[in-house]
Amino acid sequence: MGSDENQPNLADEGITLFRQRRFKEAAEKLEKAIDLEPEKVSLWNLHAQALANTGDYDEALKSVEVAAALDDGNFLNWQVKGTILMRKGDLEESKKAIDKSLELDKSSVSYTLRGQVDYSLQNYDEAMGFFEEALKRDHDNPLANQMKGLVLFIRGRYGEAIPFIEKALAVGRSESLEKILEECRKRAETG
Repeated sequence: MGSDENQPNLADEGITLFRQRRFKEAAEKLEKAIDLEPEKVSLWNLHAQALANTGDYDEALKSVEVAAALDDGNFLNWQVKGTILMRKGDLEESKKAIDKSLELDKSSVSYTLRGQVDYSLQNYDEAMGFFEEALKRDHDNPLANQMKGLVLFIRGRYGEAIPFIEKALAVGRSESLEKILEECRKRAETG
């Protein structure tokens, strides 16, 4: 078999492993696919995501930086870079990367990520603006709903927080978010 036949199989296997949340194996498979097709931006990007999910943020950043160097105009590269930097705790650099993503594509995901950075910096008013922009673009965005609900909770606006937290919980169970919802309901009744 020639490399043209092997590369798609390696890439497909890497994607399958990624979807199965077998991130270390996915990263290894994607590295082999990259060796055969080093100019393919999507492979570098997914490799970065797989590495980030193993906790190897430094190597993940290297991969996403290669992806961005290959295609500076790909908003997804900047979203991934911003997410990795946020997870690494480098919030100011994360903000820059996500702002670049927003310049390229004003997606609900980018607005949500940008709001998360401000939330982490305790800039709740700014964060709220980004979550609201995200929800204008996709009112079902579970993370934007969750984060807007959390900002409202922090602000003591318990009754207003309830529908956003409920919408987030409709997508997936979270014990901590369920406790916050319960607290919102109690405080909204007594408030």
